[in-house]
Amino acid sequence: MDFKKIEWIFFVAFLGLNVFLFSSYQEALRQESNVIRSDQTESIQQRLDSEDISYTGKISSESRQGYYLSAEETNLSKKLAERPSKERSDTEKRSLLSSGIVINDNVLTKTLSETEAENDVFDPDRMGSSITSFLTKKDNVLFGSDYGYIKNFSNLDSSTPEVQASQKYDGLPFYDDTAKIVFSLERKDKNYVVTKYTQTHLSEIEQLREKTELHTEEDAIKTLYINNKISRGSKILWRQLAYSCILKVREKNVYVPVWYVAIETSDKTIQIESVNAFSNTIVTNNTIPKVEDH
Repeated sequence: MDFKKIEWIFFVAFLGLNVFLFSSYQEALRQESNVIRSDQTESIQQRLDSEDISYTGKISSESRQGYYLSAEETNLSKKLAERPSKERSDTEKRSLLSSGIVINDNVLTKTLSETEAENDVFDPDRMGSSITSFLTKKDNVLFGSDYGYIKNFSNLDSSTPEVQASQKYDGLPFYDDTAKIVFSLERKDKNYVVTKYTQTHLSEIEQLREKTELHTEEDAIKTLYINNKISRGSKILWRQLAYSCILKVREKNVYVPVWYVAIETSDKTIQIESVNAFSNTIVTNNTIPKVEDH
């Protein structure tokens, strides 16, 4: 057997293998470099456009600020009972708070009779002012002046239309089950009437820290895009910054600003993703931890 020939064959084979591996390594480096340069130079708007992801308006890079907040869930049963007896007797015939109310775990549900519903009509072209008018009547709802209409959290296109009013802090709304009024509506001619509303409320809202810089709307969109939460051919319907509960500590809840992004996928499914505006991390479907006394 010609060992010199065999040695030569192995040498050529190993040399060829090394050249192949080295060229593959170099190509991988070039691709990585291209990706890095692309990430640095290509805007999120360009990247969305390249994947046929549509959106309305401009994706904002405006810097905003927010707080860590603590608050207590209001005992609405107690607050309803505390209404002055004179006030209750004087408004018995026209007060929505005199009947049709069920309160369970600090959630107040008011079912309106047909006569009551006809007294307040919601105009779809002036929904904000219609809701404000309803809320400012002290005999319609407890703490009505604490709430404001939030269009993005409402849905008039459903077969069971609903609109939402939320509490606010320093101009920023809450998007949380503990701080909202949801109106169930029924179409009547060109307008809507309220058939029912459910209410929750927060008291003793306090700042836990000084005002802090938040990640921008653009940052939140980038985070969702990079983590494959915005698929090709989808549509970003709206973006909203709002406070949401992240922790329950005995009688107190802790709230932080969260970016909410509504996305309609190519198969017409609507999903709402959420990004913590302090950490810029996705918190969609996160459970809320509770700390109890032992």
